[in-house]
Amino acid sequence: MKYAIIFWITLFTLTACQRKVEPLDSPLAKHVFLGMTPTKTPRLLAPELLASPAEEYNGTFSLQGNEFYYTTDIPENAFITFTEMKADSSWTSPSVAAFSGTYSDYDPLFSPDGSKLYFSSSRPMPDNTNSRIWYVERIDGGWGEPQPVPLTDSGASEYYSSLTHKGDIYFNIWSKGDIFKAERTEEGYTITALDTIINAKANVGDPFISPEEDYLIFRGYGTPNLGRGDLYISFRIDGTWTAAENLGEPINSAAHEICPYVTPDGKWFIFASSRVAQKVEMQPLQPIAPVREKYRSHDNGELNIYYMSADFIREMQEKYMK
Repeated sequence: MKYAIIFWITLFTLTACQRKVEPLDSPLAKHVFLGMTPTKTPRLLAPELLASPAEEYNGTFSLQGNEFYYTTDIPENAFITFTEMKADSSWTSPSVAAFSGTYSDYDPLFSPDGSKLYFSSSRPMPDNTNSRIWYVERIDGGWGEPQPVPLTDSGASEYYSSLTHKGDIYFNIWSKGDIFKAERTEEGYTITALDTIINAKANVGDPFISPEEDYLIFRGYGTPNLGRGDLYISFRIDGTWTAAENLGEPINSAAHEICPYVTPDGKWFIFASSRVAQKVEMQPLQPIAPVREKYRSHDNGELNIYYMSADFIREMQEKYMK
């Protein structure tokens, strides 16, 4: 009887705490860009739609802000998922994208003009044994068939393709731990590694390049870091990249931060984090049910999608413009 009372008290307390995870001033997603409101601290993006016990990361908006694509990841597979705004300004329940669901697909990123959606995939092709970069093109209100982007032929895994207005692609090769630039030419792409001022840090990746190519935000592992992985920024001044700066708190945390992205209008910064809002406190001989319930929630240490105002980018850039 004593343990039963402890169990119900603990479960009630845990449930009450979890309700506090959702920002109380955040309405259900309405209007373009999922109804984001100005904030200088990270908030869960449309948690009523996007947050789940699975991993969600790498979100990208269409040019008009009425479509949102992201990755839903479970241990055996990853799916590109989307939600879109309806006529009444509410958003649809997330579904697997028309071109995803069979193979492991992840890292969707719109091209700056919104006409193509680039993504990473382990789907088969004649010379593919690892992750490669693919894209789909808009046709008749939908998407065409996925097409591979011929970048490297080394068999190395390519991830996270972010584009400039010129059509150049920034991406990373996981096995090398470096970020590369694929410069578009008439014959295809010329591939070069970024300057060592970017690639000097251990295991960098997830590059988001601004369409104007004036700043780069990316993920870095190794030390010194606030957590497992942190987000960094570098600015391109007179053709030269500045030393990477850790974005610090409250963006980075003791958890895992990855997949930076800035919306097409430049107003919103989106990233993924495994931070936990409310930890489970357990005692010896206490029933394990609260732990199981916690793991079934979105606040379980798996990746979720967060957003905040992107004003900090220009504020950090100003010191280089003086």
